[in-house]
Amino acid sequence: MEPCKYIIAGEESSDNLRLSQILKQAYGKDNVVRFLDLQSVEPFLINNQVNPVIVCLDLFSFGFREITDFIGYIRNNYPKVVFNLYVDHNEYKLKSKDFPVYWKKRFMHYFKTFKEGADAEYEPVVRASLMPSQNEAMSNMAYEPVRITPVFKKGLVQIPAEVTNKPKSGTSFISYSRDDWNGFVSDLVSDLARDSHKVWVDQDYIFGGDDWLDAIGEALQVCDKLLLVLSPEALNSRFVKMEYRFFFHQEKPIIPILYRNVARLPFELATLQFIDFTKENKLNSYSALFKALSRT
Repeated sequence: MEPCKYIIAGEESSDNLRLSQILKQAYGKDNVVRFLDLQSVEPFLINNQVNPVIVCLDLFSFGFREITDFIGYIRNNYPKVVFNLYVDHNEYKLKSKDFPVYWKKRFMHYFKTFKEGADAEYEPVVRASLMPSQNEAMSNMAYEPVRITPVFKKGLVQIPAEVTNKPKSGTSFISYSRDDWNGFVSDLVSDLARDSHKVWVDQDYIFGGDDWLDAIGEALQVCDKLLLVLSPEALNSRFVKMEYRFFFHQEKPIIPILYRNVARLPFELATLQFIDFTKENKLNSYSALFKALSRT
């Protein structure tokens, strides 16, 4: 299969430059192009018709009429091309209220990559948010997309053989600081598995390696909910911050688990009810956690 080609269409900005650098590092510089105008996109498509193509479209770099005319034209003339909207989450929520009803509903179903600040690790976010686009682009070229890879499966925690209960629905992503693994997270993961909960955790990967980044990206997309183990070290972690922001922007359930007290919660987490494991009675904490999992 020919490799995916990635077009970044949008104004000259630090966000678009950052996205370009990440895509080139992840997928090869020969497979990524940047265009500051929409007119440059079609000649590229003409010359790359054998490749799956994803257009990462910085939606608010252009006027609304210009962008919708462009999308309509490309969809009609190059139906295999996949669009991924590249937007700031807050800006999109604010401006989308003024979209015509037709486009408001249409954009709801488009793939999206949300911009992040420099204080969060961003490469796994990009890999995760582009995965559905990649699958559709490959499917459009008459290939069966690979949705669950061996790299991802390595992080799935096996439910013990002696547990006969049917596995609970959904898979939980465990977000934590590695400083908390031996003191708490390892036991938490084992207890969840013994209660038939499916969980994914990155402990068996080489931290920072390519497989680890690929696995994180896929797990963010595949997992249904986030179990966020809170501690001062966790909230200072760029990767933990990236993980909970991804679930927050995708509006997927987040269940905070307070392992050690923190001075202040980020605004994304401030309104969420956390499960308190700082108290001595852990049975009550586990009972509350299992109830929260059953509701999501």
